[in-house]
Amino acid sequence: MNRENFYHSAIRGFSLIFVVVGLAILIATIAHGGSPISIGFILGILFVAVGVGRYWIASRSLR
Repeated sequence: MNRENFYHSAIRGFSLIFVVVGLAILIATIAHGGSPISIGFILGILFVAVGVGRYWIASRSLR
């Protein structure tokens, strides 16, 4: 595996980690009675958005 492939794989891996962390924050916030305007809910949505966005950008750069 060369450096470029490793880099793109690492970016995709970290993007998926961001999505998983964001979902975990959302689930924990909802389980503890958080509302859609709570900090945990907003941070969870942002983590998921950053992860999905970065994954999408990384997949488009390989074409």
